[in-house]
Formats: sequence, structure tokens, C-alpha cells
Amino acid sequence: MRMTKRSGTAWLVLGVGLAFLGWGGCSGDAKVECIGEACDLACEGPGCEATCAEGADCQVECTDEDCTLDCASGSTCDLDCGAAGNCNADCEGQANCNIDCSEAGGCDLSCNGGSECNIECKENCSGGCQGNASCATTCESGCNIGCTGNGTCGLTCATNCFVCCSGSGTCTLDCAESEVTECPGAGNDTILVCGRECPDSSECTFGKEE
Repeated sequence: MRMTKRSGTAWLVLGVGLAFLGWGGCSGDAKVECIGEACDLACEGPGCEATCAEGADCQVECTDEDCTLDCASGSTCDLDCGAAGNCNADCEGQANCNIDCSEAGGCDLSCNGGSECNIECKENCSGGCQGNASCATTCESGCNIGCTGNGTCGLTCATNCFVCCSGSGTCTLDCAESEVTECPGAGNDTILVCGRECPDSSECTFGKEE
């Protein structure tokens, strides 16, 4: 586990799971935190959780699968998933989140409460925006995002992607290799697709289970 304070008098709370034979690293329930400071955090094992809050400026490197980022209360967070993928990010409270999953896939982004979020993904990423948040997602294939409330979502994809819009959400889909078409959704929902068949409305799940 590596944690570096980049400036100020940071107070950092670090929970470290110790593996046997004395090797130090993240266990499944390990956590790293940065509160109101500028920090470099590294999650070096599966299931590591990073929290950045109270205006923190966080650089988070995830070197294993199932890394989770909670970015809140006006913080700025850059999450690097490297080649591991399967990262999850929850951004809220006017946070600014940038997720780099461009060499992998399986990343999931939830952007809420006036936050601004950007994710670069290779494949099979999902998530979306709600509560006056703004999302921009770039993907090669197999991605889907959703907008609820008055969120704004934009998905740029090569092919095989879809976007679900619910309520007063605003959505755009830009596909480089396939034509964009509109599919019927449940109620007043709108579904935009490219390079695949129309999904069933039950696949538009973002924001509706919360």
C-alpha cells in the first residue's frame, strides 16, 4: 500500500490488511482516505476502497480488481484503473471525477448531486448521472449509461452501445462505426442505440433502484 501527501498538512486515515508472512497490502475490507488535502493514494489489492472528501484533491491508482472510489463534497478525484479494470466510482456533492479505464473494462460510474464526471473505457462500462450531474463517457464497445432526473449524459462509442434517458434527463449518443437509432422505452423513457438490437426497457436500471 502506498500513500503520499502531495501538499499541506494532510491527515490521512489508512486501514491496512496484513497478509500472512508479514506482507503488507489491501485486504478485501481495506480502506484509504484523504480528507480536505491533496493526496496520492494507491490501492494495491482486490477490494480496496478509497474515500476523498471535503474538497480533497485525490490521485488514486488501482492496481487490482474491484477497486472502489467515493468522491464527495467538492473533491476532485482522478482514478486510474490501469489494466485491472472493474473499478467503481461514486461521485456526489459537486465533485469532479475522472476515471481512466481505457486499457480495461467493467468499470461503473455513478454521478450525483451536481457533480461533473468523465470516464474513458475500453469495453463493458456502465453507470450514469442524476440530480443535475453531468457525465461524459468514451468507450470502444459494449457500454451503456443512463440519465435520470435532470442529469446530462453523453456517450461516445465505436459500436454496440446504448443510452437510456428518463424523466427530464438529457442524453446524446455518438457512434463512429454504427448508425444511431431510437428505441421505445418504458413510459416516457428514451433509448438510443448503435450497433446492436434495441434493449429491453428492463435494462435501463441506472437510478431506478436507488
